[in-house]
Amino acid sequence: MINAIAEIGKYEKTHNPEINSNFDIWLEDSYDEKNYPNLLLIELRSEKNKNDNANVNWIYNQVVYREHSKTLKSKLLYKRGSSRGTDKTPTCRIAASLSGTFFQKIVAWFSDNQEKSLLSDPQKKFIKCVYEEIKHKSEAILIDLDNKLKMIDRGGTVLSVVFLDDDKQKYIGDFDFFAKFITEESELDYKYSKASNNYSFGENQLCAICKKKQSEVYGYFTSLKFYNVDKPGMVTGGFDQSKSWKNYPICLDCALDVEMGIKVIDEKLTFNFYGLRYYLIPKTTNEHARDEVLGDIFDFKKSPRIKDTDRDRITNAEDEVFEILQTEQNNVTFSLLFFEKPQKSVFRILALIEDVLPSRLKQLFDTKAFVDNLIFFQENKDGKRMFQFNYGALRTFFPNSKIEGNHDKYFLELVEKTFSDRRIDYHFIIQHIVYHLRNLFVQDKSIWYQTLESFMLIIFLNELNLFGFKHKEDTMDRQFFDSFEIESKEQLEGKTEFFFDNFKDFFSTDIHCSIFLIGVLSQLLLNIQKNKRDATPFRSKLKGLKMDGRDITALVPEMIDKLEQYDSNYYVSLENLIAKYLLSAGNFRRWNLSVDEMNFVFVLGMSLSKYLKIKSEEPKTEEVENERN
Repeated sequence: MINAIAEIGKYEKTHNPEINSNFDIWLEDSYDEKNYPNLLLIELRSEKNKNDNANVNWIYNQVVYREHSKTLKSKLLYKRGSSRGTDKTPTCRIAASLSGTFFQKIVAWFSDNQEKSLLSDPQKKFIKCVYEEIKHKSEAILIDLDNKLKMIDRGGTVLSVVFLDDDKQKYIGDFDFFAKFITEESELDYKYSKASNNYSFGENQLCAICKKKQSEVYGYFTSLKFYNVDKPGMVTGGFDQSKSWKNYPICLDCALDVEMGIKVIDEKLTFNFYGLRYYLIPKTTNEHARDEVLGDIFDFKKSPRIKDTDRDRITNAEDEVFEILQTEQNNVTFSLLFFEKPQKSVFRILALIEDVLPSRLKQLFDTKAFVDNLIFFQENKDGKRMFQFNYGALRTFFPNSKIEGNHDKYFLELVEKTFSDRRIDYHFIIQHIVYHLRNLFVQDKSIWYQTLESFMLIIFLNELNLFGFKHKEDTMDRQFFDSFEIESKEQLEGKTEFFFDNFKDFFSTDIHCSIFLIGVLSQLLLNIQKNKRDATPFRSKLKGLKMDGRDITALVPEMIDKLEQYDSNYYVSLENLIAKYLLSAGNFRRWNLSVDEMNFVFVLGMSLSKYLKIKSEEPKTEEVENERN
């Protein structure tokens, strides 16, 4: 993956006119896309000795406020350093404590760098003079800073130092030597660790990226938050961190390519996925393919080429890019690195999906199209489609919520398996689906939508053959894309068997079929109760969807009795068909199904009940569609 990031950096260096040197790569923008729109400047004015103009003192003058902008990037020379120490230059972002920021990031910087070897003697004298002045005047400076800060309404604030010389204001970027603290110290960071006080570099060794022998390769390349050598077991040679360069030796030029690549990933290749963020990292076989795919992604990121209303997504994210990636050639693969950054200095990898081919993305979209077009999912409300498959169906049953808990780990594992064509445990999916449906059911909420959503998910995963079921060779009958109705009692048995045969992976035994049909009859009874009494007391008989075989079979005589009481037993043909399947299913004590699977099949029958009832048997005046209520 590091090689792929380096390729992204090379692309940016070639196509970005603002990148002219190594310094441009190391330099950061303290403006940070308008997150820090305010700038406070500690201004010091020059005071020359009357007898010796070369002897200049710097005297604290005032705190100046000005609006921040991207144009000041080369003036302020910002580059982050240690969170507990100083930044690379005396430019910093003000944290929660103004006093802490001032002393830790400004005063300490001038204190620590008075005798830096990269400085000439006059430059050392300059740093020392500034340090003594701001230390001596620190109380007055803090008061002025605080007064200015109180006048700022919103947004973050950057703090730096400026110098007034002959009425001309100079930023630190106007002094050549300040840039050395970025160039020389940034390079030093690659081979020296302050934390362990250790050097790690090799001489005349092969670089792991460019594969060329270089005069120096480095071991402390820590700009990649997910690559580090500060833990035992991550270093070749065990605890000897001086040998960490052997893990992944990187020369200076390649290190800079990776640095640039990291910036590009953060700015242009970060996407959203159901409350989670991920880096999209393409890996290509040649430079032409790299330029083409990165150009397509960046163009899309700036302005999606497809109107939002016409887009075909497999997620709910506005920035979903998979649609355009499916059309790429298979000379590129994609890695998705899911992460979280609870703090600036903390980077946690949640999941890594590697080497996804465009052809796999196309297969996912084709399978989505197959599911979307099934008759059961063509419901409309207010002229809009209610069902269109995306990974939200998976997220529904593997949420991150206060009620059901944090299932991010399972969710990402399952996403990875769908992208990578790896087996998924069918019963594990069913367990989570039923858990979610039970939570809704016991709160007397509708489960119709979520049940059909779960059926979409199950069909999607099965069409990808991720359950490892014996996949049927024949295709789905056209009726399940156009219309599926049972017009008369003579059609009931044949049409029902036809339904089971087309979905035989889920209705593999007569046990499944009988439970499903009992679910159908249960919903039809609930519809009649709702129509007759404006209530559904029979719902309590379903035991919070924790029924076993005994409970489910016991429902049948009770439902027939209730229908007779309401003088509304229009479903004799269905009841006879249930009896036939129950007889074939055998003794419920020997049903080899889990309670979760039985209840899933049952609620699926409830939610698809309108397709399994006979149109001519039930008077239109009695036809009440309450499956959604």
